[in-house]
Amino acid sequence: MISSSSIGNLSAEPSGMEVGLRLGGGERVPGRFDGDLKQFSSTVSPLVASDVSLSGGKSTNLYEGFFRFLLDSRSRVGFVIGRNDWQNLQLTEVTSDYYYTKLSSEIYSYHILGMYYFNVPVFRNWEWESGLGGGFTSADWNIRGFSAGGGLAPDTQYFNQRGRLRGSGLAYRAETAINHRLYESTFFQIGLGYHHIAIDKFSGNYNGETSSFYIRADGKVGVLDDTRVIDATVSTAQTFRRLDMNSGSWVLYFSVFQRFLD
Repeated sequence: MISSSSIGNLSAEPSGMEVGLRLGGGERVPGRFDGDLKQFSSTVSPLVASDVSLSGGKSTNLYEGFFRFLLDSRSRVGFVIGRNDWQNLQLTEVTSDYYYTKLSSEIYSYHILGMYYFNVPVFRNWEWESGLGGGFTSADWNIRGFSAGGGLAPDTQYFNQRGRLRGSGLAYRAETAINHRLYESTFFQIGLGYHHIAIDKFSGNYNGETSSFYIRADGKVGVLDDTRVIDATVSTAQTFRRLDMNSGSWVLYFSVFQRFLD
């Protein structure tokens, strides 16, 4: 039986703040970003065909800290600051001119979100809450790999591939969780959230040149520096746009937070 005094302890709390830490793991939802990368091509020549495979990059790890202010017994507003790491993304390409390319991508993003939460007492020391918000994100995309081909040994050519790209954009979050009071003001939380980032372009250093991922008019994707983009546009009459990232992931998270009341 639910006692009225137990519910009253949870629902009639005065204003204050909450501070906590969170760890989570999740699964990405494949989207246009993955589909575009499957159209990767190491050359701008339309005469060279390529076969591309993409693997990894499906799981994510989440690390966050948060603080929020209690507006009343049910409502909270606050900020979430954290980092989201992807599993390494592996891309391989074999071309019709006998080149083999293998790239490993490490992608991680930082975010700061403004959030609103609604909290409802459930049973004794249990609460249910849901939150919704958005903010800003900055993502780093580090690439390591190689390309090899051009003929049989000793005529085989080998090229290291190194890139450090960065992009910024918007992030969105929707989440729901169950809170359990461990001690008088200490809570454990388990929840499920959807985290989405939207970045319109990446740019940075790739093999010593200021470069970016571009999508050609024929849908092929490649890493090009600004000079090559201009040359290719003039020589092949193609148009280019930068590769964007719209990617979401479902995250199961665990938090511990402390409630400080006025």
